[in-house]
Parts: sequence; C-alpha cells; structure tokens
Amino acid sequence: MEIVIIICLALALYLLLRHYPDAKNFKLKINKEGIMKIVGKFSRKKAKVGAEIVAEIDKGHTEVVSPVEIEQAVADFDENPEIAEILCQAEKAAEENDLRLAEEKALQAIAKNKRCAKAYAIIGSIAYSRGQFQEAKEAYKTALKCNCNLGEAYFGLGQIDFREENFSGAIDFLLKSVILEKGHAEWYGELGKAHLEVRQYAKAAKALKRAASLDIDNKEYRELAAQAEEKQRSHSIYTRYR
Repeated sequence: MEIVIIICLALALYLLLRHYPDAKNFKLKINKEGIMKIVGKFSRKKAKVGAEIVAEIDKGHTEVVSPVEIEQAVADFDENPEIAEILCQAEKAAEENDLRLAEEKALQAIAKNKRCAKAYAIIGSIAYSRGQFQEAKEAYKTALKCNCNLGEAYFGLGQIDFREENFSGAIDFLLKSVILEKGHAEWYGELGKAHLEVRQYAKAAKALKRAASLDIDNKEYRELAAQAEEKQRSHSIYTRYR
C-alpha cells in the first residue's frame, strides 16, 4: 500500500512539472533569489564591518607618532617627550582638519604645562580656522608671553592684521616671523602681499620671490613676484621723470 502511494505521488509530481514547466523555474528562482539575498546581506555586512575597521584606523592615525617625530618635536617645541608627543598629535589632527581633536590635544598639553607656547599657538590657529579672530589673537598673544621667539604666533597675528587691513601692523608681525623661521613659503607670501598693499614693490618682490623658491609649484607667488617687479620698474621710471 505504501509503495502504491509513493508511486502515485511521484506520478502526480511528474504530471505537474510536465504541464506547468514554469513551476520548476519558479522554484529555482525562489531558491536563487533567496540565496542572493543571503549573499547580499553577508556582503553588505562585510562591507560595513570593513568600513568600520577603516574608520577606526583613520581615527587613530592622528595619534600615531614615531620616535623620530617625538625627538624632533622635543627639539622644536622645547618640551619633554610626553608633551612633545601630544603636540605632534595635535598638529597632525589640525593638518587632517580634525579641529576638535587638535584642540583637545592642545588643551591636554597646556594641562601638563601652563606655559606651553606651542599649544596656545595651535589653539590660535584653530580659532582662526573657525573664523574666531579675536579668540585667535588672544591665543597668539598668550603664546608669545610664554615664548617671545615663536614664529608661528607672529605669523598668526600678521594674518589677522592683514585681514583687518592693518597692513603696517601685518608687515611688522610677518617680518618677525620670517626672521625667526626662514623655511615657510606661506609666511614670505603673506609678507609680500602686505608689502604690495602699501606699494613697497621692491620688498614685495623680494619676499614673493623667496616664497616662490620655497614652493616652486605655487603659480600665485611667481605671478605676484612678477607683478611686484613690474610695478617697481614702472614706479622707478615715473619717479625719475617727475
């Protein structure tokens, strides 16, 4: 009896598939779609996990400081290795535009040394980036109280004066910055632009040519240096024949 029932069921299934061939395809389609959904879920989960891992790596990247960097920072910032490492982390975060982390690290450095000039200068730069110019000015001034030979604090104050169209004041600060540190193209560039504003073309050309030599790919510095030289020549001819 059981054999007869099995034979009948097999026959019924055969007839069903024969008369409705799509049934088999439908079944396969369901299975395939189900499998693809599972695979898709797994792939998405895998991609999400991968993205999370990358984000964690990127998040921690700013805090990775090599022994060589710490050694150089100790010399540059005149701080002990622990604070020098924190300042390096702050600078890296600022370079990657993570201003929150940069500020957090700078404040951490100040908590360990209340006269940490570099940390105040970093806070000044962060405030400037946020458009908080008065706060930036106060931070730079505090940095100079802690270290009167900190070039970047003079540069920051020069930038603020330039923005406020106090070009004479900007020149004074920017000139001090390049006297203290001679390797920054941007500092010479800003100094040259300030000299242009007050029609000191010879000094502008000199500063801008120096900026162009430090940053050879900067087209703006080359063009401004050429303009300054041309205005210097025109001004000299005009003065000679007056």
